[in-house]
Amino acid sequence: MDRPEVVVLASKYSATTGPLSNASYPTDIPGIDQFQGQMCHTAEWDKTIDFKNKRVAVVGTGASAIQVVPEIQQMNVSELFVFQRTPPWIIPRDDRRISDFEKRLLTYFPIIQKLIRRCLYWSREALVLSFGYRWPTRYVNQELVMSNLNREIKDIELRRKVTPPWDLGCKRVLISSDWYPTLQKPNVKLVTNRIREIKSHSIISQNGDEYPVDIIIWSTGFQTQKFALPIYGINGCSLDEQWSETMKAYRGITVPNFPNLFILLGPNSRLGHSSVIIMLEAQLKYIVETLLYIDKNNLRSFSIKQNVYDAYNQWIQSKLNKTVWHLGGCHSWYQNAKGTVTTIWPDFTWIYHLLMKKFDYQNYILEK
Repeated sequence: MDRPEVVVLASKYSATTGPLSNASYPTDIPGIDQFQGQMCHTAEWDKTIDFKNKRVAVVGTGASAIQVVPEIQQMNVSELFVFQRTPPWIIPRDDRRISDFEKRLLTYFPIIQKLIRRCLYWSREALVLSFGYRWPTRYVNQELVMSNLNREIKDIELRRKVTPPWDLGCKRVLISSDWYPTLQKPNVKLVTNRIREIKSHSIISQNGDEYPVDIIIWSTGFQTQKFALPIYGINGCSLDEQWSETMKAYRGITVPNFPNLFILLGPNSRLGHSSVIIMLEAQLKYIVETLLYIDKNNLRSFSIKQNVYDAYNQWIQSKLNKTVWHLGGCHSWYQNAKGTVTTIWPDFTWIYHLLMKKFDYQNYILEK
């Protein structure tokens, strides 16, 4: 049912659609529209699908797949084919139920909970030394993850298939304690040959093998190099046009030619080592500081200066070029088609917080 169009007028805008919102489907596999079974994308889940006694294919082995594959396997499917293009690095999920005693302890001594959170935060920040600064600690971290893989996967051939050939952190590191056990279930088969075509009731791999399936689940990620909504700035210039070569923003939040626009989790303000909530908190503080300054000085508009924008992006790319996200030996959704890292913040989160602490009005064109 189509909803009526609503026009909203405002003087300041904040684009908060999130970087992982628009589903991405393969464009290089012929025959998708010929498939006569049921299919959906993990980002556009079809709740009407009945998996019982069905032959199911999950295409992709990223963050969404490692969550849905173990669940689908438990739905009494007859066969589950997992089509893998590239294997991810997996670390175990250190999760458990908090006991009643621990709950009481944290209630009476909240300082303990704060201490735990601090330890967790700094343990994640320490990964920047491996991922961002490429310290030798990266070898220790990778050996720890590899030892977990060897312990979980006993079959030598399967172990070879799920071992990534690039450095830990180059692609998104995934957290799961049931991914490896699920791949070893008798009704699960990992397929590492790329898909050649889709037929009405089957998938054909590049080596000619045919896999009869009733359901296809596309776990093929999101459109991370394109903004989720069309946005237009000065003289009708669209954000897509301005970002046609590469996505860029000043501190991940403002763009020239788009006055009074904030972008949350914009280019190079997402993380490959910790929680993006930390970045969102810094950006929201910056937005509030900006709005307070605008209101106090009775300003009509603000827009980042082009030279400041250019210098900032040159600086951040110079840092990224020395990190695992550029040198790690993979191509990931962190990068655009040319290999430029457009998504990741390359340093400690506390440094980003310091950058975003105050509105740097001197770097903006301000108009009354």
